[in-house]
Amino acid sequence: MEYILFDEELWKEGQCYLCDIQQDSIVAVCSEQQQYKKAIYISDCIDSGEKEMFWNRLCMHIEKTGESVISVSYFATDTLEITIQNQKVLLTDYLKSNISIEQKLNFLENSWQKTIQQQCDILLFEAKGRYLYFKIEILQYAGNQVNINHLKIDFPRQNMTEYLPSFYDSNHKNNSFLKRFLAVFHTVLYDMQQKIDSVSEYFIPNDITTEHIQWLADCMAMPQIVFWEKAKAIKFLQNAYLFYQKKGTKQGISMLVELYTGSKPFIIENYEILQYSVGTPYEKEYKQLYGEDIYTFFVLVEQQYLEDYSKYGELKKLLEAFQPAHTKSEIIVLRPFMVFGQHCYIGVNSCLLNSTALQLDDTTILPFQTALLK
Repeated sequence: MEYILFDEELWKEGQCYLCDIQQDSIVAVCSEQQQYKKAIYISDCIDSGEKEMFWNRLCMHIEKTGESVISVSYFATDTLEITIQNQKVLLTDYLKSNISIEQKLNFLENSWQKTIQQQCDILLFEAKGRYLYFKIEILQYAGNQVNINHLKIDFPRQNMTEYLPSFYDSNHKNNSFLKRFLAVFHTVLYDMQQKIDSVSEYFIPNDITTEHIQWLADCMAMPQIVFWEKAKAIKFLQNAYLFYQKKGTKQGISMLVELYTGSKPFIIENYEILQYSVGTPYEKEYKQLYGEDIYTFFVLVEQQYLEDYSKYGELKKLLEAFQPAHTKSEIIVLRPFMVFGQHCYIGVNSCLLNSTALQLDDTTILPFQTALLK
């Protein structure tokens, strides 16, 4: 089955009266000063490419505020040639001419094969012909807005009677009713099949909703990313295959922390420290800072990227989910100043400068063991 999905270009090929085209939608607004308003849209010719085409279905999404009445009319024909004042012209040219909308509506009045009100999913049973036209009328009241988008037309018509014994597909007097009755179930099955065929689209995390993020996060066993900033959560989902490919590695953890904090971390593996500190004069100091467990590693993050405890907690959960099973992780928050005896790293959170005179201010701290002499 084929379908035509209306985008901005297709909408603009039709005729608008008291309504506007905005991206892939038609929008009708009735201001507070107006008691009511009737907006009309007449489509351009929709060509199926085959004569005597049985059109199947028209469906659309409607968003509205307040009360409104929405009517859809349609007709199909195998020829576009019409006669106006004893002259033959094409219907497409006539509808695009400069005559008033009232004249166009009067001319088409007897052409519409059926009109349906307040429906967003319409079976086009009476539509047979190569070319299809439809009209949307929106009757709205003061302060009301209507937005119609995702309009799709399916063809050719398919009947479930094809799956029944030939008796049911013959020209029986009740055949028309049976086809219309089964068409209701066919649309349900068709929509379900469309979702199955396009299931891969659900795993493409581009411009998605919070609910979709939560669904994908649960699929990937990462429910905590729901609480992240939306942009970061989407970026994680887009690169999830890479994170899981490098899960448990130093590079993978570094990439993950950088995504969450926005800054590349420094990672220290304890076994590297211990093997170089044993037997040195500073062995005791190293053990005080890093401990004696060779399976512990430290993730050093600058304080500005972990502003509150909630971010610290989320990062801790993230590390526990991606670290090797036999290891233990520790987060070290690097303060933006030098404190001897704590985690102080030249070029990371401290630097060496030329000697200057001591100045007591908000950034200078003198420990209790310091004595000031003349």
